[in-house]
Amino acid sequence: MPATVTPQQRQAAKREIVRDIEQGASAREARVCSAVPMHRTTVYRLLKRVQCEAGNGFADGRHGHPVKLRGEVLTCLIEHCQANPSVSSAAVQRAILERFGLAPSVSQLNRVRARLGLSREPVSREKNRQGKGCVVVAATQRSSNEER
Repeated sequence: MPATVTPQQRQAAKREIVRDIEQGASAREARVCSAVPMHRTTVYRLLKRVQCEAGNGFADGRHGHPVKLRGEVLTCLIEHCQANPSVSSAAVQRAILERFGLAPSVSQLNRVRARLGLSREPVSREKNRQGKGCVVVAATQRSSNEER
């Protein structure tokens, strides 16, 4: 058995299992003889789907949500991130929701931004060199001088 199974191989194996069962083999026998491993419950679901949907029962449907970042939405994402390189993905999500009515997850936006090389660039902030750190040191020196 190959390490990875192509969709064509999987579909051929499904057709073979259904054909074997229709010819009188048990679900167990059909599964054992199949090139693609399949659980018993999956075989029965496949049989039911083939009976209800005829030829479309063999097709693997996409799991989860449909692809949301295509076409105009993707173009908007690219333009928005190029114009504002430090914008957060949550802000991009809100902009897409307002404009298109779609709410892709922040993790999906992060993956797409990384793939396009548009990851968030942090805002550079200079440290205040004469800030609290120096005051604490001076206060510590004063307290140690007072103890002497």
